[in-house]
Amino acid sequence: MRPDNKILIMCILIFQLILLPALCLTGQPSILVVIDPLVENEINDITGIYPGQKVITLPEEGNPISFISKELKRTLYDEIHLYLLTKPGSIIFDEINLIPESIRNYSGDFNEWKIITKPELKIIIHSENLTSGPEGEFLIQKIAEYTGKIVVVRK
Repeated sequence: MRPDNKILIMCILIFQLILLPALCLTGQPSILVVIDPLVENEINDITGIYPGQKVITLPEEGNPISFISKELKRTLYDEIHLYLLTKPGSIIFDEINLIPESIRNYSGDFNEWKIITKPELKIIIHSENLTSGPEGEFLIQKIAEYTGKIVVVRK
């Protein structure tokens, strides 16, 4: 076999084994999974649900919305999945509680998401009870308004 043929065969093998699978994965949505430490123990094998995706746990102190913003600045994600402690009409973090009366205080933080993310970014909040009343629906509406994104609640 001529040396030119060996090189050609090696190039084809490299393409099939390395480059082709990578090209197939580029169509996969990029997802950021955010877990609040208050619910971390209730979630089983989150990395198995989102293989190859970025999973972060919020710090126990500080502004969680600002913390998420720092990660959003690093990568352009297609979706954000938020696993948070909620109750009807309220998202509960260690230091802050997002309720209809306080959501305006965080409008600037959420507005930053509008600027630093893809226009088609989708925000998915995993909650059994957040929108079980009008206060929760109002909260979701305000988050969508401030971020300029589609916000979905999944049970």
